Amino acid sequence: MKVKLLKYALENKKHSLAAHALVYAMVKVKAEENGKKRRPQRQSKRS
Repeated sequence: MKVKLLKYALENKKHSLAAHALVYAMVKVKAEENGKKRRPQRQSKRS
């Protein structure tokens, strides 16, 4: 669906909408990556 929105925005020269769609997609991908690659938290050096 995001590709359709991006294509529509570019075809109709709505650059602000195109930029919004790209940023939204990048944020979504980054969030998915963070969910899959969760690293264990480091233990505190104070013990």
